[in-house]
Amino acid sequence: MFTVTEVVVIARSRSDVFAYLTDAGRRPEWDDTVISESLTSPPPVGVGSTIHSVMRVMGREVEFDWQVTEYVPPGRMAINSTRGTFPTSLLFDLADHGDGTRVSATIDGEPSGMLRLVEPMIEDTIRSTLATGLGRVVRILEA
Repeated sequence: MFTVTEVVVIARSRSDVFAYLTDAGRRPEWDDTVISESLTSPPPVGVGSTIHSVMRVMGREVEFDWQVTEYVPPGRMAINSTRGTFPTSLLFDLADHGDGTRVSATIDGEPSGMLRLVEPMIEDTIRSTLATGLGRVVRILEA
């Protein structure tokens, strides 16, 4: 099992940042691994909502389904995979930081079987992708 956490500060309000990060349709704009993502349950988003993602992982297309397990606007959202390559969770934790917002994003993953052999590579790839994606969020929201 691995845990990856990346933190950025964005010069925008928590409500603006939360709305952007938790909008499934916006994720392909900032996350290079996401080809498409959509809400698969009726709006509005809340605990129990479901999301479907098509992602490019290690050079191949993979589908993930997610369920929202925590939703506290404009501060926290957590999702857990219900289908995908291996069990994965994502947590966004937002806090006021001066005139902006501190975003902490944490991904936990638990590769099994043959994927355990390459877990360090998976962890490094996720860390790099998350850091790059959050950097893109900063540029998009501060533009």
